[in-house]
Amino acid sequence: MESTRTSVCHITTVHAWNDIRIFRKECASLAKLGYDVHLIAPVKDSKDFIENEVVVHPIAMPANRLQRMFQTAKLAVRKAIDINADIYHVHDPELLPAALKLRKLGKKVVYDAHENTAASIYDKEWIPTQFLRTAISNWFERYEQKVVRQ
Repeated sequence: MESTRTSVCHITTVHAWNDIRIFRKECASLAKLGYDVHLIAPVKDSKDFIENEVVVHPIAMPANRLQRMFQTAKLAVRKAIDINADIYHVHDPELLPAALKLRKLGKKVVYDAHENTAASIYDKEWIPTQFLRTAISNWFERYEQKVVRQ
């Protein structure tokens, strides 16, 4: 028998599955209100589990930043599509392409940016030069605005 409850799927490739803001304040609160809640997040364990009525779907812990931005994000979107939720809530900038893909599939998508990513790029010491940081920041700001409008 299919559930008539609204399903919500939170997706993060950055935050721990038990992150206070995402898991405790958002996912667990929605589950308490009767929503069917799923969370896709990096977890060392590879099997789905339930915590506070939230189904946690592990994805592999990324070894580095590039793996997180590309491979882990792809794994997350595949799981998200399989879950087939009514609403998707993405928490990380590298998930913007996933948000677009889910939107093209007719899903409702929330992008929850809790920081100014474009501005924070200027402080990323792993980007070698200020010129490159400026270029990436400018590109990301335009990209983010374009995606959010969709």
